[in-house]
Amino acid sequence: MTVDDRTRLNLHRKLDELLGPDDADTLMAHLPPVTWNEVATKDDLRTLEAVLTARIDASIARAMERQIRWMVTFNTGLAALALAAARLLF
Repeated sequence: MTVDDRTRLNLHRKLDELLGPDDADTLMAHLPPVTWNEVATKDDLRTLEAVLTARIDASIARAMERQIRWMVTFNTGLAALALAAARLLF
């Protein structure tokens, strides 16, 4: 059975008749606003965490690789300039 707004309203009306408006409102407030197949489970959250962690780790690894390449290139160029300057001086 599909739970939609109409069936939720019918349930609320029935509960209102049986329990009264305050208790019916309290009970309905404890039901999820969507169907149960749309509610995230702990397994869903663990899966999402694993996916996001993998993406973040890959992103950090790429950023670190770029930074290391830049530093090696810069330091190699700096060393070449220092060597050329030393040759000119001596």
